Amino acid sequence: MQMKKVLILVGIVLAIAACKTSNERTTTPVEPKSEFVDLNEFMEFATDSLDKEVKIKGTVSHVCSHSGRRCFIVDTSGTISVRIEAKGEIGAFNRELSGMDIQITGIVREKRLYADYLDEWEIEVKEKEKDEEIDEEQCSAELQNIEDMRNWMVENNKDYYQVIYVDGLDYKVMNEETEQEL
Repeated sequence: MQMKKVLILVGIVLAIAACKTSNERTTTPVEPKSEFVDLNEFMEFATDSLDKEVKIKGTVSHVCSHSGRRCFIVDTSGTISVRIEAKGEIGAFNRELSGMDIQITGIVREKRLYADYLDEWEIEVKEKEKDEEIDEEQCSAELQNIEDMRNWMVENNKDYYQVIYVDGLDYKVMNEETEQEL
């Protein structure tokens, strides 16, 4: 009888140890992607990657001309755009980058635009239109953007509009050799 209890106890201990060992194996953290992803793929996981390092690639559509402290990259279709801020090793983006394909390593960030901000923005746009500081086409475009943001907030049941951007730490201009590495 005593031997039977010992065998049952040993069996239970072994079962618990086996369960604990298998759990440790399954909870091993997954390594982040080491290759550069296009903007379509990036947007699928961007919200879940806030404050984390990412590697993305795209075509530079615009470099801010005053300081070069930011640029915008687009996907191959030109429909998805992400703002890149010059941080880390990047002093400034050169204007000659416009139209070039680049790879960027950076940290995903988020800016939230709340309804009160959108209300103030709308008032400013309407005042500028009234004072003829901006033309009707620009005014219409800004008002449409504000309306689109409000619609997104309703559709996504959020009290803010989410703007995803990347603090760029480093970048490299892509060439044929770089493309083949990917």
